[in-house]
Amino acid sequence: MNEGFFKFLGNVSSFIVIIPLLLATYRFKKLNKVQIRLLYLLVLVLIVESISNMLWRQKINNLPVYHFYAVIEFLLIINIYRIVLSKIFPKQFFIILGITFTVFAITNTLFFQNLNTFNSNVTTLLGIIVIFLSLSYFYALLKEVKYNALETNPMFWINAGFLIYFSSNLILFFINNNMFQGSTEASYLVWGLHAIVNIVLTIFYTIALWVNPKKP
Repeated sequence: MNEGFFKFLGNVSSFIVIIPLLLATYRFKKLNKVQIRLLYLLVLVLIVESISNMLWRQKINNLPVYHFYAVIEFLLIINIYRIVLSKIFPKQFFIILGITFTVFAITNTLFFQNLNTFNSNVTTLLGIIVIFLSLSYFYALLKEVKYNALETNPMFWINAGFLIYFSSNLILFFINNNMFQGSTEASYLVWGLHAIVNIVLTIFYTIALWVNPKKP
């Protein structure tokens, strides 16, 4: 596979988010709280990918964008889980989690991985926490006495997408700075796989926005 194919795959991965955004706009009045909060995350993704691609095309380092993105993304993700995990974790848990992660991200940028470096420490921690929350959600589903149709539950699709995405990319986020700097065959392969996983995540987002959750 050549460099052009991986660039094409990267562009598809970056802007496929437009599909669930258009769907969310079309179905806006029918969206529940979880779906609305997912919409906020998708808007953020589109903005970040647009800025990042614009900087990359102008040969300007776009890594500083992802330092800010990681924090906002994390806060939006835990804002989603705060709704569905309220029976397991108190509200204060998510507040403390958000503050702690933000402080860690700022400290990492100031003292360990500056704005011009890929913030692998932060993205690794983000992945670990989201995987924990994802598994916690599945645990909460197992504890439910009543049967719920999972295929019509938006959070089921969002959660499954998060688990697949962050589990698949955890090693990539951690080792990127050390092994895949520059435009090498290995880097194209790894980021190509990342793009594929990102496309899968977006498909799960689209399903989550398409389904009509049954009211309790």
